[in-house]
Amino acid sequence: MRHQTPSEFPRHTPPAPLPGNRTRPAARPIDASTLELLAAWQEQDATTDPTQIRAADQEVADFMKAMNDARTASGDALLYP
Repeated sequence: MRHQTPSEFPRHTPPAPLPGNRTRPAARPIDASTLELLAAWQEQDATTDPTQIRAADQEVADFMKAMNDARTASGDALLYP
C-alpha cells in the first residue's frame, strides 16, 4: 500500500459562514468593577511575612499531592508530575 505525500493530502478549507450570520460577535465590554474587586483582593492577600508565605506554599503542595494521589488511585495521569 502506497502512502500519500503531503502534496497529495486533501485540501481543507474553512466552512463558509451560515446565511444571515456575516457579522462578528460584539466584543464584550471590560468589567471595570470586577477588575477593581480582584485587584483589592490581591492587595489584601499580599504578604511579605515568611511564615505566611511558607504556610501558603505548604497548602499548595498539600493540594497538589492530594490531587495526584486521587489520580494515581483512579489510574489517571498525574496533574502535577
